[in-house]
Amino acid sequence: MALANGLALRRATRLLGFLVSLLFLVLINYAHFGILLRHFWPEKPPVSRETCTCECWDTIFKGTYETGVGRYKHMYFNVTPQSLKIWTLTVAAVLLTYECVTYVVRVALRSKFRPSMFILLISVIHSHYYSWWVFFGYYNDDFYAQWWHQLVFTSSELVSTVLVLLQLDQAVPLSPRLLLATAGIAAFHILAAGKDQFVQNVLLRRGEFHQMYRDSALMVSDVVYLVVTSAELVRLLWCSGERRSRDDVMALGRDGLVSAVVIFGLLAMLSYL
Repeated sequence: MALANGLALRRATRLLGFLVSLLFLVLINYAHFGILLRHFWPEKPPVSRETCTCECWDTIFKGTYETGVGRYKHMYFNVTPQSLKIWTLTVAAVLLTYECVTYVVRVALRSKFRPSMFILLISVIHSHYYSWWVFFGYYNDDFYAQWWHQLVFTSSELVSTVLVLLQLDQAVPLSPRLLLATAGIAAFHILAAGKDQFVQNVLLRRGEFHQMYRDSALMVSDVVYLVVTSAELVRLLWCSGERRSRDDVMALGRDGLVSAVVIFGLLAMLSYL
């Protein structure tokens, strides 16, 4: 009986995770293209489906059905190495989203998720979606001036999200080391963004609307990460009533020093990318 109940719960978790992932991916994409870009960005001229042609489309994916100058299609793509990279990137993003959502659903059904960590997951949605879209654009436009720079941000953001997921379940005790690492990544992002574009585009108001919106949204996510993880760390170390040994305090101090060295090392590296 217990085995049957466990199997039913796993199936329900997978099904619910799939449905929530599907709904999430459809809605976030529609919000981006169908609402934000369509109604709040500069208006684009209408396209005539009857007279539109595309001379830069290689028509390879149409096989023998169409060659030469292609007529109107809802979506074009050329068969190039960049197209394969875009496909790989998108498939990876979809699979990671599904696994993440399914894990959150599993924790919610079997146990209780930690509210602070769930808030962090919600706050980082824009950052991860932006990373997918900006790499999509880099490959699609063959623009690679910011590729390595963005890779550092995206990779560290993924590490930070994994650390949050590891502490989502309340049955798993909070780890001072993981909290410190997460806060360190957020601090690195804040310092790098301030050094990079946030000050110029937002604080000095020299950026265009989309740049100010983008940089503000990314900064808010990092500030939320830094504040929440720092608050949890303080609560865990000094407000929980548990006494920490001298070795624990010294180990945390060493971790903090290592984090500071890594942060300034990454900042120095970014200045050369």
